[in-house]
Amino acid sequence: MQTINDVAGEIADAPEGERLRIVRQFLMDADSAIDLADVVSGEPRTTGDERWDALLAGVVEDLAFARRLSIPAWTADPRRFLQTWWFVTRYKAMHATAMAHTPAALANRGVFITRASLVNV
Repeated sequence: MQTINDVAGEIADAPEGERLRIVRQFLMDADSAIDLADVVSGEPRTTGDERWDALLAGVVEDLAFARRLSIPAWTADPRRFLQTWWFVTRYKAMHATAMAHTPAALANRGVFITRASLVNV
C-alpha cells in the first residue's frame, strides 16, 4: 500500500480531474491495510495545492479516528486548514448536501465533500 506521502506525490503530478480518483483509491486500499498507522504517520510532501493538502489531512484524521488510531500530529499543522471554504463539487446545487454530509475532520479544515463522494463505486 502507498504511504500518504506517495499519495501526495501522485496528486501533485496528476491532472485536476484525476486527483479525487487517487484519494478514493487510497481510501479503498486503507480499508484492508494492516499497518495503517505506518502508512499515514509520516508527514506527506505538499501537493502544491493547499486544497488537496487540507483534504489529505482531513482524510487521514477521519481514517485514524475510525480505526481508533492516534491521529498523526502533522494533520494539525495550520497549513492543512483552508482560510476559504472549498466545495470539491463544481455543482453549486450540491453545496448544501456537502455541508450536511462532510466528515467533521474535513469540514473543520474548510473542505466540503460528502463521505459518499470519497468511495469508489
